[in-house]
Amino acid sequence: MLVVVFVLAVAGALSGWLAARSSGGVTGLCASSPTGLRERTFPKTRTSEATVALTNFRFGSVDNFYGIGDAAGRDWPRGGVTIAVINEGPDSSPPLRRALRVSGADFRGFEGSRWPVAHVAIRSQGRVLEAYAEVRTVTPAVVATVNRALAGVRACRA
Repeated sequence: MLVVVFVLAVAGALSGWLAARSSGGVTGLCASSPTGLRERTFPKTRTSEATVALTNFRFGSVDNFYGIGDAAGRDWPRGGVTIAVINEGPDSSPPLRRALRVSGADFRGFEGSRWPVAHVAIRSQGRVLEAYAEVRTVTPAVVATVNRALAGVRACRA
C-alpha cells in the first residue's frame, strides 16, 4: 500500500513538472518589431488565438483576418507589408519549416486578397506559429522587410 501511495505521489509531482515545462503557459506572442513597422498584439480569447499584426503603413480591419486581404479599405503604398502571426497552439498541423522566414517564391494568390500572400509555419516552444504576410509587390527589399519582422516574433507567456 505504501508503495502505491509513493508511486502516485511521484507520478503526480512528475506530471506537474512536465506540465510546467510544456507549452501550457506559452499562449501569447511577443514581438520586437523593426524600425518602420507598427505592431498590434491581440491576446488569446475564447474565440481566437493570440495574434500579433505588423504593418509598415496603416492597419486594416482586424475583423478581416487582421488586415490580410483587406485591400479594399486601404491604399497600399509601394513596398506595403501587412503580417499576421498566430499562435495556433500545440495541436495545429500545417506544413512546418525550420525558421519563420519567407522567400519570394512563397508569395501567391490567397482567397480574398488582391495582393500576393505568403504562409509559413514553425513550431516554437511546443506551439505552432502560423505567419501570413501580404505585400503589394514582391521585391528583395520587401521580402527582407517581412523576414526582419518575422525574426522578432516568438511564442511567450501571455
